[in-house]
Amino acid sequence: MAVALTAFSVSMAPSAAADSTDLLRAAVAAARPAACPVRSDPVIDQAADEINKTTDRWINNTARAVPETNALPILKELGYGGSKASILSGASTSATNAIKATLIQGFQLLPDCSYKDYGVSTLYNAKKDMILTTVVLAA
Repeated sequence: MAVALTAFSVSMAPSAAADSTDLLRAAVAAARPAACPVRSDPVIDQAADEINKTTDRWINNTARAVPETNALPILKELGYGGSKASILSGASTSATNAIKATLIQGFQLLPDCSYKDYGVSTLYNAKKDMILTTVVLAA
């Protein structure tokens, strides 16, 4: 994982959310052991985006509840058949540091080979001038 952190801290400049999402996706894949690669899943991407939006609304004081902490009900609602899920989140004024924060938060979960699928989301929060990142690991 140290290699992934170093590579992305050098090569990633602040950019559009789409670029940040691609870099987050690559960082998650790079943080996994080669023996158990993880598969990107568009349904889990959608869940990650919904979860990230709950954080965005909370920061903007437009939410009625705290940010989502359990991905499994959202995944089930979207039709994902897994039985296990974890959420990793990060935030910073730069995409690089938001991704680093997400990877650091997931240092114990990312190498867990029982997680087979993942999804990612990045959002820009104008109120705090921050990039919000969310990774959902699922199996």
